[in-house]
Amino acid sequence: MRVLHLIDAGGPQASPTTLALLEASLGRLAAVDQRVLLLGGQRFIQQARAAGISDFAHVGVPMGHAIAGWMAVSAAVKRMGVFDLIHCWSLGTLNWSSIALRSVPRFITLTGDPEPSVIRWLRVLTQHAQSRTILLPMSMAIHRTLLSGGLSAADAHVLLPALDFGKAVHSSRMATRASWGIDVDDDTVVVALLCDPPHRSDALEAIMTLLLVADSQEVPRAMRLLVHPEQHNRGRGQSIMADLGHGERNLTDARLAQPWKILPACDLALAIGSGAGGLSLRWAMACNTPIVAEATYEISEVVEDRHSALLAPPRARYALANRLCQLMSDDQVSWQLRDTARHEAFSFFSRQRYCQSLQRVYEQMVAGSEIEVPPMEPTGGLRFTGRV
Repeated sequence: MRVLHLIDAGGPQASPTTLALLEASLGRLAAVDQRVLLLGGQRFIQQARAAGISDFAHVGVPMGHAIAGWMAVSAAVKRMGVFDLIHCWSLGTLNWSSIALRSVPRFITLTGDPEPSVIRWLRVLTQHAQSRTILLPMSMAIHRTLLSGGLSAADAHVLLPALDFGKAVHSSRMATRASWGIDVDDDTVVVALLCDPPHRSDALEAIMTLLLVADSQEVPRAMRLLVHPEQHNRGRGQSIMADLGHGERNLTDARLAQPWKILPACDLALAIGSGAGGLSLRWAMACNTPIVAEATYEISEVVEDRHSALLAPPRARYALANRLCQLMSDDQVSWQLRDTARHEAFSFFSRQRYCQSLQRVYEQMVAGSEIEVPPMEPTGGLRFTGRV
């Protein structure tokens, strides 16, 4: 069986965390020849290499969109040979393959909630494409959004993602903190603002929450907020922080898009707003970083309040600040939450389980049979945390 992985740089899913998920199955499926075609510029190629993808073909396309580079993409795929299945990782490549490779079955892995207009288009593709088109959302939250938008349950099946736990290098903690100007003996708490992709998270909301924490008398340690340079309202929020005399609390690092590199150096992970329940949240669990988050549907599917994280009602800034204060002032609670989250991450996001399930889906797609994602077997992490 030959499978072609396609992803273009222009879509919202074209993030380092998605590339790391793509890499999770490469070379690990029996009797499956997997090839990767990346559509984008040098920055995208560097992100792929940083995620561990070393063997790939690539084509530069205008604005990172597959359709815009139609002829070049078609020629590149033709040179790669005939494929039994197309695994798309972005809407742009799903659109391209639906037209250019009409007779080849295809599916797309969805790592985030699609917009209503995208859902309407996915409904058209699944109902009217010449060959079979299947959607693989990575969570029940995304699955629910698809079904609410009119997608058939037969066309959408949840496949939990995989994490390569070996990517998280905890030995780099001191070097990473030193790059932020934090000395070895400095116990400053670094709070990382999570989001996939980064620009969907509101840095201003996080900064206003941290200012409430800074004014509290309950936190005995210094604190800094780490944000990605592309996060929404970053400049405005950091200016407000500086104007109020807290400019030293600002940290900006583009490596936050690769959470396995940055989170081992952080002391807390903050997940708020749209996009916060994505792959970065799961990486925080794997990296042993305690989590404070809003109790949205997407986040609550992954972590539980006072079990693997501390949660606050959505848009309740004071409650969120209180949770941050609680976690920063109680090391025992912090240890219990992150230990539970790490064990659950090993169970839920096992690469072995993901590869076995993915291979089963590949075989079902090529055979034209009904798609059935194998149920997750209870593992040590689930038994440890009392989930089974």
